[in-house]
Amino acid sequence: MKYSAPDLFSAPAPESVAQATDSATCHRPPAAPLFAQGGLWSDTPPVALPPAADDAAAAVLQAPLHAACHGVVATRFGPAMVWLDLQGRLLRLDFHLEQELQRAQLSGSRRDDAAVAEVARQLHEYERGERRSFDIPLAARGTAFQQQVWAALCCIPYGETMSYGELALALGKPGAARAVGRANATNPIALIVPCHRVLGADGSLTGYAGGLPLKSALLRFEQENTVPGLFGAAGRL
Repeated sequence: MKYSAPDLFSAPAPESVAQATDSATCHRPPAAPLFAQGGLWSDTPPVALPPAADDAAAAVLQAPLHAACHGVVATRFGPAMVWLDLQGRLLRLDFHLEQELQRAQLSGSRRDDAAVAEVARQLHEYERGERRSFDIPLAARGTAFQQQVWAALCCIPYGETMSYGELALALGKPGAARAVGRANATNPIALIVPCHRVLGADGSLTGYAGGLPLKSALLRFEQENTVPGLFGAAGRL
């Protein structure tokens, strides 16, 4: 189901970005970074990660800034690595388990699956079709523009999609489709911040950090649960 971009931010401002996913519309994010609305985003400006002096690979695989621990959650879409800060807020969720385990090993991060139990509970409710939005506190790090785009992603309803151009238009930046695409690609919190719901202008899946098979699986799952029978034996996404 296609979502109408002009209507995306037509409703009064929700109390938090997470609550926005429970409704069909969402208020346009302000020009300033949406760091602290509803306690959802970190109010600390992003800080560049220092590169490793003698290991380029380690520089790429740094743990998220201020990560306190990580844990692994088994899902129907594959195992997901979850990173939390000291306040228990979600910093990162990624389905590239091998790479994330390497990241954790290089950084010396502590594994604590019990600490990510609430994230696991909500993910399992989602995959059982019992949950369509999440109320997990988030602390993703990014620029002001990235924060705007990530907040807008949380406004795209379950089972619906937008194009990069439509999302740029909804943000009041009609010429910024490519910039929106880049911000979408850098979203560190897969699934919960639903960047998989953004498609190319022609409806194609285009790129996805988690891989196109995962993007296809997530969209298929959501649309099957929204419109039963949409993808029958002859259906393809």
